[in-house]
Amino acid sequence: MSETLVVYVPDLGQGVSFYQALGLALEELIPEREALLAPLEGPLLLLRSGSGGVEQGPNRPRPEGHGFARVGVEEGRLVFLVENLEHEKLRLSKYGLPFREAGEHLLLFDPGENPVLVRELPPEGHS
Repeated sequence: MSETLVVYVPDLGQGVSFYQALGLALEELIPEREALLAPLEGPLLLLRSGSGGVEQGPNRPRPEGHGFARVGVEEGRLVFLVENLEHEKLRLSKYGLPFREAGEHLLLFDPGENPVLVRELPPEGHS
């Protein structure tokens, strides 16, 4: 069983597109109700229609498929960990996702106005 976070977005289609652009794989879709997205590492995201917000969801079986993103949660915010922040800026721009540079990370807002941080993975071998 895998940890699941429920993320509320007003438009399910826009939410799915946003999180797919960040590297999650769409594993299950019940139109106009919910969508399950899977990262490479970290909790599953269950998108549901709503006005915004993130909360702990029920544990679910981990699907076989997965995206390339590594996801974590810090202080109630989703954090995507990437290999190279400069490369990620180019990728996000290509998908038309607006972001702000904020020190060592990028700040985005999903369609439900939920804050999402993108930061580089720590270098291997360093504590």
